[in-house]
Amino acid sequence: MPEDDGMRVKLIDALVILISYIIGAVIRILPTFRYGAHLTADDPLLHYRITAFLVKTGHLPSFDPLAWHPWSYNPSQILPVLHYYTGAAIYKIASLFGFKDLYTVVVYIPVFFAPLVAIPLYLTAKELWGRSAAITSAIAISLSWAYINRSLAGWYRHEQFAIPLLMTSFYFTIKGMRSDENWKVLAYSGLSGLFLVYSAGVWAGFGALYDGYALMLVILILLNRLNWKEALALGLPPLYVLLSSFGALSNLAYRKLYISVESTLVWASLLAALIYIVLPRLNGKVISSRRREISIAIGLALLLAFFALGIYQPLTGRFMRVLIPSAKLPKGNVVETVAEHGGGATVQTLTTLLIPASLGLFFLLVERWRNDDELLLSLMTLISLYFATSIVRLPPLAAPFVALVSGFFAYRIVIFSEPFLKKMRSLERARKRRGATLPLSKKISMLKVPILLMIIFIVLPVAFQGHIRSYGMGQSQYVLTYQEALSYPLGFTKGWQDALSWLKNNTKSDDVVISWWDYGYWMQTGAGKITMADGLTINSTQIRLIARAFIGPEERMLNLASEFNATYVVVDIPSEVGQFSGGGKWVAMAWIAGEFQHSPYRPDEARKWFAQDLRKFFVYDKTTGRSVPTEYTLNTTLYKMALSAIGGVKLHYFDLVHVGKNNGYAEVAVFKVKG
Repeated sequence: MPEDDGMRVKLIDALVILISYIIGAVIRILPTFRYGAHLTADDPLLHYRITAFLVKTGHLPSFDPLAWHPWSYNPSQILPVLHYYTGAAIYKIASLFGFKDLYTVVVYIPVFFAPLVAIPLYLTAKELWGRSAAITSAIAISLSWAYINRSLAGWYRHEQFAIPLLMTSFYFTIKGMRSDENWKVLAYSGLSGLFLVYSAGVWAGFGALYDGYALMLVILILLNRLNWKEALALGLPPLYVLLSSFGALSNLAYRKLYISVESTLVWASLLAALIYIVLPRLNGKVISSRRREISIAIGLALLLAFFALGIYQPLTGRFMRVLIPSAKLPKGNVVETVAEHGGGATVQTLTTLLIPASLGLFFLLVERWRNDDELLLSLMTLISLYFATSIVRLPPLAAPFVALVSGFFAYRIVIFSEPFLKKMRSLERARKRRGATLPLSKKISMLKVPILLMIIFIVLPVAFQGHIRSYGMGQSQYVLTYQEALSYPLGFTKGWQDALSWLKNNTKSDDVVISWWDYGYWMQTGAGKITMADGLTINSTQIRLIARAFIGPEERMLNLASEFNATYVVVDIPSEVGQFSGGGKWVAMAWIAGEFQHSPYRPDEARKWFAQDLRKFFVYDKTTGRSVPTEYTLNTTLYKMALSAIGGVKLHYFDLVHVGKNNGYAEVAVFKVKG
């Protein structure tokens, strides 16, 4: 290739990546235009506090004085430590350019970091299929609501860092599998492993690649086509993670990843791959000819030994919910009540991109399954889609793989168009020999079939990605990605701003507040208050005590406050009691408190819950067409506090000391324990 052509190719690649990056960054910054530079009112509040501590002291905290009173926990052992070191490092760099406010910096970090995923996606697609696929994949991910929705401005969470790192690991694994030179195989495999280790220190979602690589090793052994290059490319990355969990990364060492359930497949596949590669070097034709059966048998033996001897840490309910969505968790469990652990939103967030992705995946599996690198992509797409369907927080993990297989379908259309192009060029040459040119209209006419296919199956589905908003009762609305981003709320509502300001200015620093766990982070960050529970949901026993106190008589809440030396109780009226119309977070409280016989969160039990359990709390009034709270409901602490905030009800053991209002309506009620 001439030098000028090579430079032009590089410039085109850089331009496409830059455009994709800019599109992703612009969409992510849109919420700040309407709401200002604020964090979303959930997990990012915790991550900001931990990053702030690291920036101020130079190390992570060994306990959180505001969380899970009176027990607290060690953030450096529970939380993803590399998230905070990465955030702190970015802040240090930003501060050199005059950006000194850490809060503002972390609000905007997702805007500039998350779109970097376009780089490894472009490079991966180009490595596999060329520029048409690369352009499609990069633009597709830059417009994907499935990825953007958890990496917007203000969404200072793990995905913004982890997914670009994971896709970089995937790119280097593909490069390793396709390399012929020994040193390149080792280099690319090592780089893939380093990025996977980094991802492991940032987000539990790294497990998709961690176990995905291991599963691919097993599949290639079963197909009897694993070679040493692929064994290194697929085996080294998870091996790096295993080795790092022995102590290089404190959070991995604490979790003892090397003896966890998710690592049993990794150990077994690594051993099976080693046996498979080594056996042909041994003497004995029988042994070598049966290496597939022998290696699989040894891997299975190790796997069975792990389970038989119990040499692993059992899956938590949260991970069980991810791996096996149909698994029945214990009655009154907390996991099912957490919105982020609910059923996935694959169709709602991937929307139109599923059209080229489904077609691309189909042709990959039918036509290209003999190519190991493309088979790996197909496997990872299926795995990530399974996880995205199983839990609502995981569509961002599937989005890059869906974008890649969409890129393959664009490449497939280009291949389909080659006969049309060949015919057109032949006609062009014939016209040129006669001193004439082929009109543009004629060219378009000759290429109309591939052009229409590209527009219908690639251009329109990629460009018009969005989000299906569900309003219940079968009602929904389709919103384009940029429209959804523009309306994504940041910060606190007016009622909460008022209540947090009151708590911050009118209470003592050592006052303990009781609230439902959703609001723990809010009061810790917004008011500096000590709370008994928060969004980390690490203490189900304590959450159950709070649930029973709210869904019970005043005496029960008083006993809880006395036992834990709490002074204040906070209630979010519209969210927790659902405007007294049958909905609200009281359902989660009642389920956890043991008030229901049937789960409102399981489709196979929801009908019985509605017909039997709900009647204890609400009855349907045919005259008004509304659900009306029963006497039992109105005597619970939660509903008495909500009614007290809007007037007309007096509590025996608690004084209403403040009401935060939103548009004139009571939103947040603050109560103080009497005496």
